[in-house]
Amino acid sequence: MHLTAMEIFTTACSYISQTVEDSEDIIGFAPAWLNVLLAECLETENTLRRMDGQAELEEAPRVSGETMSMEIPYHEALTRIALPYGLASDVYRDADDNYRVKKFRDLYIAALEEAVRGEGETVVDVYA
Repeated sequence: MHLTAMEIFTTACSYISQTVEDSEDIIGFAPAWLNVLLAECLETENTLRRMDGQAELEEAPRVSGETMSMEIPYHEALTRIALPYGLASDVYRDADDNYRVKKFRDLYIAALEEAVRGEGETVVDVYA
């Protein structure tokens, strides 16, 4: 099951100890921030798709304020873990909290790296 953009935003809000209702001042920025993150995650998503034998995406999905209820067709390792960390980092950047920006950006990058620990490929024995 894919998460929606709003569910990703809701998770990010929980990292900053806010509800969506408390975040009215930043929800308007969430689609643009999420679009950047989705583009950054595209290579990782396509690697996961190759490993699963699925067709790759040609471009990252895009959301707007009107389409925040749209499901994001990315693996759960990205939608449940990496993307909320990335959004939380953007929220803290808006609040000029550089310590937390770096903390959540580091968590985001680590989650991307952990999502793909290695890409499977066929090994050919050249000595046989």
